[in-house]
Amino acid sequence: MHSAIVLGGGVGKRFNSKVPKIMHRLGEKPIIYHLWDTLQAVEGVDEVILVTSPQIAELLPKDANVVVQEEPLGTAHAAFLGASAAKNDNVIIVNADIPLVRRETFSAMVESSYSRLVAVARFPFESDFGRVRFVDGLLRQIVELSDMRDQREKEIPFVNAGVYKARKEDIIDSFPLLNRSNAKNEYYITDLFNLLAEHKGVHVILFEDWSQFMGINTRQDLAKVLHVYKERLLERAMEQATIIDPGSTYVGENVKVGKDSIILPNTTLLGFTEIGEDCVIGPNVEIRDCVIGDKCQIRFSVLEEATLEDSVVVGPFARIRPGTYLKHGVKIGNFVEIKKTVVGNRTKINHLSYVGDAQVGEDTNIGAGTITCNYDGYDKNPTIIGDRVFIGSDTILVAPVKLEDDSFTAAGSVITENVPKYALGIGRALQVNKEGWVLKYRKKKEMNQ
Repeated sequence: MHSAIVLGGGVGKRFNSKVPKIMHRLGEKPIIYHLWDTLQAVEGVDEVILVTSPQIAELLPKDANVVVQEEPLGTAHAAFLGASAAKNDNVIIVNADIPLVRRETFSAMVESSYSRLVAVARFPFESDFGRVRFVDGLLRQIVELSDMRDQREKEIPFVNAGVYKARKEDIIDSFPLLNRSNAKNEYYITDLFNLLAEHKGVHVILFEDWSQFMGINTRQDLAKVLHVYKERLLERAMEQATIIDPGSTYVGENVKVGKDSIILPNTTLLGFTEIGEDCVIGPNVEIRDCVIGDKCQIRFSVLEEATLEDSVVVGPFARIRPGTYLKHGVKIGNFVEIKKTVVGNRTKINHLSYVGDAQVGEDTNIGAGTITCNYDGYDKNPTIIGDRVFIGSDTILVAPVKLEDDSFTAAGSVITENVPKYALGIGRALQVNKEGWVLKYRKKKEMNQ
């Protein structure tokens, strides 16, 4: 078995931020969590250790396996601290600011018969990664960019990817032999592996997928890495769903999209969202932590922590809030907000309404401008609406209140009492027409001018 040591002590000065670099978000979680989650899934790795600063350690979960590097003495010092705490004889070491390293890459390092390895790649552009010289698969030297003496060293095509493998004793025994005579006055992990290459031999393993080793030192780097990360997730979703405009679409890593669903432009799918088959989602939709059934249509709307059964239509311009459950065939129209409500099969709420803390039956029609007044300043009160109920436009339902099956409300009513089955609830003032009032009003106004 192997221990994985993640080197994450740097604050990231070039980020110019109050937040440490590796705690900035890449997608839906901090940079450091990407490597953490990947390593946890690697067969042959049963321990993940993060070596980091006191500042960052305070921001991590209490159950995280953290070794604190009290002083920023460099990557070799961090590796030494991690190796000293590791329970296994073999260690995988990785820089915390390369969050996209694939699980398969770590697996290849673990499964290699060589006990000392350095991962290398060929970048198609100029990078600030160190360069690697090797002959016949054996490392000769790693040179950090800040210590390169001439242009020839910068033109070496192979870069140090920032992933290493060694024996625990290699790190512990070699660290005291290092010095800090370099541009940063730090103990470099590259110097440590140069020393191991000279005395014990270190093999080089070349990976074709260079994009997984893209590092993050600036906010511009973060944007570039996010682009690669986003493309990975979109490619996975497009194995069975159609994404019309990948450039304007974001699909989170825990999102599942069913076969033959279509995702239209400007759509963001987040959290643990599941979308069924044959859906049309978008344009301009944000969905977080929702379960969406088959054959649903959602456009120009925001949904969060809701469940939609099959053939539900939402939008445009609807807001579906946590705790909402929309059953088969429900239609939610423009400028409708629903919160913590169960809506029965085939019910329609088509226009300009707020329904909260309610239970709505089947085949009910809720007219435009309907509002459930669920909050009395202290408590959220329920509204119960039965099957085949017709709610007239501009009805105010003052909770707690119940409208039984097959009841109606008159348009413009304020309903404060229960409405029995087959009854019409009317809660409005009697209309009075004052004949000639307009003429008298105009005359009065003209006299005062």
